[in-house]
Amino acid sequence: MTRFVIIEPAAHLLRVADIGVFDNAVIEAGLAVNETDHGMVDRHTGIVAYQYGMYEPPEHQDYFAVNGRLYAGNALIYGVDDQGHTVDVAEIDRLTPTFLHGKDEVERAISDGLVARPQLRVNGKLIWKWPDQPAPGVKAP
Repeated sequence: MTRFVIIEPAAHLLRVADIGVFDNAVIEAGLAVNETDHGMVDRHTGIVAYQYGMYEPPEHQDYFAVNGRLYAGNALIYGVDDQGHTVDVAEIDRLTPTFLHGKDEVERAISDGLVARPQLRVNGKLIWKWPDQPAPGVKAP
């Protein structure tokens, strides 16, 4: 069993779950395995979230912030060792999210410097920024 952290921003909930198979942990977090993006919170902490969460209308989305980054919808947090293997999440206390609901709260968090405005750049050129519609060529729901 591996220790994961599941974040549910609509419920303002962070919960620890011991699950044996990574894909089962993704499903337990309320995500579809084939509709996710993977990223890194820091060197030893990975995150999985819905791949188009940032493109959904802000009035239909709940958000959270961890380490200065904004995330949309539910997420799964997991530990990563030096070889890149999934391991138990360490130091859960430092992962406590700030929950944000809707555009106004997110804009306030951006203005206050709590989070950076999510954006997509290609070769330094700004292609998309939150809360705009999806970037050209991105097929969002």
